[in-house]
Amino acid sequence: MRIRPAVKSDREEILSFCVNTFGWGDYIDRVWNYWYKSGQLLVVEDGSRKVGMSHLAICPDGKSVWLEGVRVHPNYRRSGIATQLITKMTKYARQKGTRQAFAIVDVTNVASQRMMEKSGFAVVSRWAYYSAGGRPSRIKSGARLATIDELDVTWKYLQHSKIYSLSARRYVKSWHWYSLNKKALRDFIRERRVIVTGGPVNGVAIINRHGYWDRTNILQIVYLDAASAGPLRHLVSFVTNVYLDGRFEGLQLVCHDSKRLTSFIEKFMIKEEEQFLLYNKVFTAKHTPTQ
Repeated sequence: MRIRPAVKSDREEILSFCVNTFGWGDYIDRVWNYWYKSGQLLVVEDGSRKVGMSHLAICPDGKSVWLEGVRVHPNYRRSGIATQLITKMTKYARQKGTRQAFAIVDVTNVASQRMMEKSGFAVVSRWAYYSAGGRPSRIKSGARLATIDELDVTWKYLQHSKIYSLSARRYVKSWHWYSLNKKALRDFIRERRVIVTGGPVNGVAIINRHGYWDRTNILQIVYLDAASAGPLRHLVSFVTNVYLDGRFEGLQLVCHDSKRLTSFIEKFMIKEEEQFLLYNKVFTAKHTPTQ
């Protein structure tokens, strides 16, 4: 059994067993070309047969790595290949100077949860995902796009927010969970992606108008945080109006799995719904023996 970097000719054989991973199928066929060009795409070989794969990407902060796409041929499952891939990826990440690794696992995937925990990962947050459509009614909103002058007060709100802590201080981009630090918040404000309400700020939403992968006409809420039902209502109304004005084909919400935060999505026609566990492993420092 050998783990090596992927080559172009691996694609079709790998995709042949990445078809029914989830109840709705799989997404590897949509991301293979993206992953091949960025990060590290790995393939497992048994002789000349391709029997597994995974992908890792260094996060923008350079301190974390994102692990994803672990797949094993059905005839080779329960043979330790997935664990070997996790070990290979974390070793590579440490060599690149990262300090920790993150990954998500569906809440129903008990086997993968056990594998992650066996590999030294721990759950640090629980997130919900909804894909919705339809044309809800336009609602007046008291929320607004944040200005750069509101950076400090918005950051102060997040620092004291329970939701921010429960979210592991992360936002989502193309199904990677990245650190929502002050620099990222500043960039998002300049890109007109941060919505706030209240004075002082008592609610924050971050949106993505450009979708991901091959789905470019999707509006996403990639972080959602409100102190109470009132601010949440204003944030949701603002996002709903952005959705209607932009003529998007769908709306996706990815946020901490809180019923209070996700209840508004019921106004839409829900197409997909999933919950995920966010796993983290902090790498321990290697000590050099004293002479």
